Formats: sequence, structure tokens, C-alpha cells
Amino acid sequence: MNPGNCRKVKALLNVLAQQVPFDVDISKMASMIELQRNTVIEYLGHLDDAKLIHLLYSDLVSVKKMQKPDKIYLENPNLLYALATTSVKVGTVRECFAINQLSYSHTVEYGKQQGDFKVDGKWTFEVGGEGKTFDQIADLPNSYVLADDIESPHGNKLPLWMVGLLY
Repeated sequence: MNPGNCRKVKALLNVLAQQVPFDVDISKMASMIELQRNTVIEYLGHLDDAKLIHLLYSDLVSVKKMQKPDKIYLENPNLLYALATTSVKVGTVRECFAINQLSYSHTVEYGKQQGDFKVDGKWTFEVGGEGKTFDQIADLPNSYVLADDIESPHGNKLPLWMVGLLY
């Protein structure tokens, strides 16, 4: 890593904190922080290795998967509050928490077709609040809603706090 680009990596983290979950447009990101596209991809890999961000790839098998991630989340929801200069959205905190906890011992992929995440290629999860419905994942087998603000499971609607027990 070029030491002269440390400020740009910090700027990259700041951009990500403001816009997570970040729909990845590497070229746009590169122009925002004035780095080359390949350098940004390399730095994203380093930030992922350092456990500052979590790169989420599509559950679809493709060559594109080797080039860039489909979504970028901060690794820990606490980083949202530490790095963001604007108010943090509760939905983003929920998704960051779910990914952080599920990815500890499972493979989490971006559910491009339906649902927020696909875990171990088997289970599909949609993350939301108490009023979250099954509309987006209704036809999928092994699909669940991880809902905030509920205390106990109801069918395939599980409390979000329960994924914290996986760590």
C-alpha cells in the first residue's frame, strides 16, 4: 500500500459509512477519492481483510464475482456510529449486525434475486422491523425474516437478536 494514499483510504471509509449498504460502482468510487479503479478494488480487499468492511458477493456464480463485490457493509454496526457524519439508518444497523453475526461461522452472500442474504447457499433471510412481511421471500423454501423489535419467534419470523447467539 502506498503510504501517500492513507488519507484516501480514510476518505473511502468515510464514503462507505455515509452510504452503506453501498451498491458498488467502483469507477464512481474511484473518481470520488481520486484513485485508479484497480487500486480501489485492492484497498477494498485490504479493508475486508482488516475486518473494517464486509464485502458481500452475489449468490450467483459468475466472472463478475471475481471482479467486484455486489454490496459493501461496514463490518460492525458500531463503526457506523463512529464514522458516519450523518444520522445512521436503523435498517442499515440491522443489516450490518445480521451480516456480522452470521458471517462468523457461515458463508453469507448477497441475495440478488430475493431476500437480503443467502446463508451457506441454503437459507434466505430478509431483515427488517417488527412489521416486516414475507412478500419478498414468499415463494422461497428455507426463507426467514429476521425482525427487530420482537421477543420470540413466530413461524419463520425470528427475532434479530437471536443471530447474536451464533457468535
